[in-house]
Amino acid sequence: MPKPRDTTGGLRWHLRALWRRRQWRDTTRQIAEWLDTTQPASRHLLLIGGSAGWMMSSRWLQRFSRIDLIDLDPYAHRLFRWNHGRALRESGTELHYAALDALASLDSLLKQHPNATLFFDNVLGQHLFRIWQIDRAEADLARIAKKLKGRDWGSVHDLFSGPTDPLKRPSSPITQFEAVRDTNGWVADGLSGTPLHLKLLAQVGGVPDWVDHLTSELFPVGSQAQLIAWPFLPDYAHWLQAAWIKGR
Repeated sequence: MPKPRDTTGGLRWHLRALWRRRQWRDTTRQIAEWLDTTQPASRHLLLIGGSAGWMMSSRWLQRFSRIDLIDLDPYAHRLFRWNHGRALRESGTELHYAALDALASLDSLLKQHPNATLFFDNVLGQHLFRIWQIDRAEADLARIAKKLKGRDWGSVHDLFSGPTDPLKRPSSPITQFEAVRDTNGWVADGLSGTPLHLKLLAQVGGVPDWVDHLTSELFPVGSQAQLIAWPFLPDYAHWLQAAWIKGR
């Protein structure tokens, strides 16, 4: 299995995110525009991960009266406040932090915050590369989706990632698609006919050996999602998948 570039957590990630903030601007804008379309059921947000909020929308976070940030990254809390603290103070949003492995502690977090909306930020697509076991990662993600049934939740995470060749990109690449999950997988507007990942790769000049992050079956059948290109490095890109699942 090819190893993806380091994309989440740790000092290296934060330095890279700061350095490449301008290059990631379009992706961050598209994520913010997608978040603007969501309608969280609660004003209490349980934010899983967050990656210090480098690619999150302060405007969207201001919708909440309380945010509980759950992240093992020792730098996450302070950098999240650096990125969003001023906006949250302006909106009167309380920010609380817990250094926990959120996926391992998900049952207790759900019980502790029964009415909270959950948002997973760049977490679920990294699970495979935390444990390096495909079968276990698939089973873990399926269990997570089952545990969230009936809850109000959303996620943005990696779908595919891999090396790119700028010479292979179309002259006018499309970097965002609307998609729906049917019983045969994801169908994106304008990308039907051949396997989805092949057409997505073509839009960013992807070359062989792209990684499947095992998240394609995470959302329920009938879900609508945004597929968003992320030019992670000049020679490496990701396709992100973002969807919001309404609770009962």
